[in-house]
Amino acid sequence: MSVDVLVGMQFGSEGKGKVSAYLAKDYVAMVRSGGPQAGHTFFHDGIKYINRQVPCGVFGSQKLYICAGAAINLSVLKEEITRYSLTDQNLMIHGNAVIVTPSHGESERVHSLRERIGSTLEGVGAAYANKIWRSADLFRDVAAKEKLEGFLGDTVSKLHEHIKKNETVLIEGTQGFGLSLNHGVYPFVTSKDVTASALLSDAGLPPSCHRKTIGVMRTYPIRVGGNSGPVGGKELTWDELTHRSCSKIALYEKTTVTNRIRRVFEQDYDVLRDAICVNAVSEIALMHLDYIDAKDYGKKKLDDLSRKGKSYVRAIEKLLGVTVILIGTGPNEEHIIDLRTCFF
Repeated sequence: MSVDVLVGMQFGSEGKGKVSAYLAKDYVAMVRSGGPQAGHTFFHDGIKYINRQVPCGVFGSQKLYICAGAAINLSVLKEEITRYSLTDQNLMIHGNAVIVTPSHGESERVHSLRERIGSTLEGVGAAYANKIWRSADLFRDVAAKEKLEGFLGDTVSKLHEHIKKNETVLIEGTQGFGLSLNHGVYPFVTSKDVTASALLSDAGLPPSCHRKTIGVMRTYPIRVGGNSGPVGGKELTWDELTHRSCSKIALYEKTTVTNRIRRVFEQDYDVLRDAICVNAVSEIALMHLDYIDAKDYGKKKLDDLSRKGKSYVRAIEKLLGVTVILIGTGPNEEHIIDLRTCFF
């Protein structure tokens, strides 16, 4: 068993990009599913990056894969290939990944998905619908025309080769458990399941390969703006959160892809417990601890955390029965505390 799965435990934007980029050094191969509506943000050498197609392990020696369950916007993919100077030596894309076109976004607009469920209107859901109707273009159909044929390959066989060699693989999930098509708050969900078992299936890997699931959660869950659905906890304003944390700077967040102000809520422990159960979460990466106490912004050592911050981490472990291994205290790559190397 050498395959780990990284999942969001809430409603997306938990910090999966930051965690994935940080953990990349621990893996030989990294896999991305999902589509371009999900932007994974991380910093490297002080520069901000947003990946919408390729895994976040782009600055190491990892082999990168986009699996059969992914949805691809060719313009976004090409930009990321160019940005990171990727070649067929470090990136492979499965031929069955579905292609997202502008007409898919238009279809979602016509069906009022933004007004109905707060959709990003990136067209991913419509592309998956076309795939189900057997009328979609797949990556294998367009790779040569788009001069991307070098990236076309049998990702399933390659991943199984890694596993046979006992090489570590990380599947980088998108969105969050509460947005899962089958297990989320329907109809305010994404267009596919984003659970650990679904991600293994997307990559063509059996459950027997699964070693552990790392769940990423925030101190305060968020949803995109508009009519994006409930969370469970009470909805807050960003002013309230700023006041609670005693931050001297106004706190607010915008969505990575659509740049809309996010909605923010009190913690929903029922969603977290369900996420742990369905995904077999065995380790937690806890992000935005500085929203509990602004004094903890940018802290890099456990001993330097405020009493309030430390108490929150302990409370999460006790309430959920899962060990916290990483603590995020800010957006930059160094704003992370690795509890695997220290103890409370």
